[in-house]
Amino acid sequence: MASQPAPGADEEPVPRSGRRLRWAVVLLAVLLLGVVVALAVTGSRGGSGEGSRSDAPREVSVRELRDFAAASESAVYWAGAIPGRRLELTTARGGSVFVRYLRGDAVVGDERPAFTTVGTYAFDGAYREVQRRGEGEGTETREAPGGGLATWSKARPSSVYLAFPGSDLLVEVYDPDPQRARTLALSGEVGPVR
Repeated sequence: MASQPAPGADEEPVPRSGRRLRWAVVLLAVLLLGVVVALAVTGSRGGSGEGSRSDAPREVSVRELRDFAAASESAVYWAGAIPGRRLELTTARGGSVFVRYLRGDAVVGDERPAFTTVGTYAFDGAYREVQRRGEGEGTETREAPGGGLATWSKARPSSVYLAFPGSDLLVEVYDPDPQRARTLALSGEVGPVR
């Protein structure tokens, strides 16, 4: 019996930067999949299906973000202007909007899940759903300023979900540091762009 080379033995090694990029893509995909699965599992009846396209991320000024929000059909949430951070705006299928806070020399579209992000999702009955999820095992829930509720999973504490009475919007506050995510979500700084 002839010996065969080990699988992949004739492949070129992947450069370190390529491995990092691949890892970042996988992490981002897992985060986004987590949000999609969480929404699907909860039995969400999402929004009206408006905004069926995705736009490439783009850097915006505070004024440009305000203009975008004013032209939007529903509120867009953010954490206000944070000194030393640049704003990145992304719209996704279904009308979801993401405001990311880039720091340092990060480029627009950087795929690392390394930045504070506020996501706004159309979500029928968002407040009731956050109440329900907050009663489940493995979750923490706190009252949020403005009459809202904040909840997060102990298994994924970097994402805190906010909802407010009478609103069909679910707001996600993500930060790679779970303590920062909770602090920001409960600070009263997260609100509609005005």
